Amino acid sequence: MIQQRQQLWQRTVTAVAAELERLDSPRRAWITEAVTAIARDQQRMHALFLAADGPAACSRCNGACCACGTYHFTLVNLLAYLIEGTLPPLPEFSRPCPFLGPSGCRLPVARRPFNCVIFLCEEIWHNLSEPQQRQARLLEDALRRQYLAFDALFAGSSLRGLLIRAERLQGQALLDAPL
Repeated sequence: MIQQRQQLWQRTVTAVAAELERLDSPRRAWITEAVTAIARDQQRMHALFLAADGPAACSRCNGACCACGTYHFTLVNLLAYLIEGTLPPLPEFSRPCPFLGPSGCRLPVARRPFNCVIFLCEEIWHNLSEPQQRQARLLEDALRRQYLAFDALFAGSSLRGLLIRAERLQGQALLDAPL
């Protein structure tokens, strides 16, 4: 299973990189602008996480929510790397989350999956003031709309995750319009 996931990952990254190279300039510009806006809002959400002493809460439970991250990485996250000419760290599919390292997430906040950024456990949520909770809700809504904008344009985009989507599309171009 681990080897199959690794192979699917490699095929998917290679295919999306090639498809991105063939995209026209307006579509590439849209992606650049969209992933920049997502990165900005994800940083804002992370600021709330930090304000609520999120790192301390996570260390107490050893980041249990991260154990559910096998398929969270999305097309949006991959495009954020590729549009800048870089690649994400190699996933380690033997781990509960392939991007979880010994000292936490190996992905920068701006490029983490939607689910990872918006999730605030009960302890962290209660550490936020009411205005901060409202801000978190607004940011979650904004991020959801931004990610869903990719779903409307690209067959390979889904909040369910890049690898799940790639498997379902069975070789169809991930940057094609959805059917």
